Amino acid sequence: MKRAVIGGFLSLIGSIWALAIVFIAGNNLVTSWDTELGRLWSTVIEMDLMFLFVFSVVFIVLGIILMAVELFRKEK
Repeated sequence: MKRAVIGGFLSLIGSIWALAIVFIAGNNLVTSWDTELGRLWSTVIEMDLMFLFVFSVVFIVLGIILMAVELFRKEK
């Protein structure tokens, strides 16, 4: 149960970071961008926030994995 709570907090923290990064980039959009990436992701890259965004996604995935492992773990 303890790992499930820790996983939940990790995924919550990662989600808040990702939301903050998207909010900051959404308020400071670039004027010219690559059409393949899109305007938002071009802004994230230009503002050097991609590392933080990837780091927050890693937190989200790690938290979900911890919760899933705890869910399917067999009790002795």
